[in-house]
Amino acid sequence: MCDHAVTAGQPQLVDVSKLDRRLLLRGLASGTLLLVAGCATNTETGRSQFILIDDAQLEQASLQAWAQVRQQTPVWRNAAAQRRLESVGTRIAQAAGRGGQPWEFVLFDSNEKNAFVLPGGHVGFYRGLYDICERDDWMAAVLGHEVGHVTGRHAAERYSREMATQTALQVAGTQINSQIAMAALGLGAQVGLSLPFSREQEAEADIIGIRYMHAAGFDVRQAIPFWQRMQQSGGSRPPEFLSTHPDPDNRIARIRDYINQQGWGPV
Repeated sequence: MCDHAVTAGQPQLVDVSKLDRRLLLRGLASGTLLLVAGCATNTETGRSQFILIDDAQLEQASLQAWAQVRQQTPVWRNAAAQRRLESVGTRIAQAAGRGGQPWEFVLFDSNEKNAFVLPGGHVGFYRGLYDICERDDWMAAVLGHEVGHVTGRHAAERYSREMATQTALQVAGTQINSQIAMAALGLGAQVGLSLPFSREQEAEADIIGIRYMHAAGFDVRQAIPFWQRMQQSGGSRPPEFLSTHPDPDNRIARIRDYINQQGWGPV
C-alpha cells in the first residue's frame, strides 16, 4: 500500500463522511462504482496516495449525499451573506487552480459551527460558523481548508483506505471465532489507522488552505485568531488519539509555524 466525526460541543470542520460512506458503499454493493487501484503523487500534498475509486464516480455518488443534506437541513435565505460566501469561495477556488470547476456554496440555517465539503465542489457552511466569521480572512481560512480536502483527494483516499481496512478485517475474521476478539480487532483498526489517517488529512487541509489564502490575497495571519476563537467556542473533547480532528493547541501551533516558515508572519 502506498504511503501516502465529530465531538459534541466542540466546533469542527467536517466532511459528513459517515453519510457519504454509506451511500458510496451502497453503490459499491450494487456494482455501480468502479474500483481502480493505483498510486500516484498528488502535487498539492506532495505525497503518494493509494486510490481505489475513480474520481468521476466518487463525485457522482456524492451527489446523493448532497441531495440528502439539502433535504434534511434548511437553507439560510440571506442574499448578502450568500454573496459574501460565494465571493470568498470563488477567490479561494481560483487560487487553488480550480476556478474552472463548478462550485456550489450553500449557507445552512443551523447554529452549528461547522462546514463540510463533498467531492465535486459542494460546500456547506453553517450559520453558526458564519456568525463568528467577523472577517473575510476568517471565512477564507475555512474555505481554504475545505478546498484543500478536494485538491488533496482526501475523500477518495479515505474511502480507499477504509475499503482496504474492511477487507483486511473480513479476511482476519475468518480465522477468529470469538465475536469479542473480532470487535477488539475492529477497534484497533479504528484507533490505529482510521483516526490518525483522518487527523493527518485535517492537518494537511489546514496547510493547503493557508497556501490558498495567501495566493488569493487574504491575510493568513488571521487564521490564528480564527482557530483561537473556534477553540474558545468549543466544549469538552476526547484525547487527540481518539479524535478525527487535531487537538486545537496542536493545530494552532502547526499553522503558526508554517506561516512563519513561509515568511508570511510573524504570528
